[in-house]
Amino acid sequence: MKLDIPTIIDTYLKASNASDLKAVLSCFTDTATVLDEKNIITGHDAITEWFKKTRSKYQFKSIPIAIQGKGEKIRLTARVSGTFPGSPINLDYDFIIVSGLIQDLRIT
Repeated sequence: MKLDIPTIIDTYLKASNASDLKAVLSCFTDTATVLDEKNIITGHDAITEWFKKTRSKYQFKSIPIAIQGKGEKIRLTARVSGTFPGSPINLDYDFIIVSGLIQDLRIT
């Protein structure tokens, strides 16, 4: 079954899986916030550091398996595998999209 993933989220996932920092950053607003591992990251500089650290530490890949919501609030569930205990696991990615870009991302 093909999932109907909004373009900006699809772009983000593909860029993340490819470890393409520039493409990942282009998916976020300048004031975007990310919540991951109980840490709040705000703005492009902080997102850059978070992305580099997370990619290096876990070397993960995300495969979308379900999607809910429409418009600006989207929940994507992905099967995430990498170099972390319990891999692979399912994680929820809660997105808030503003003007076609990610304003908020919460990974749980």
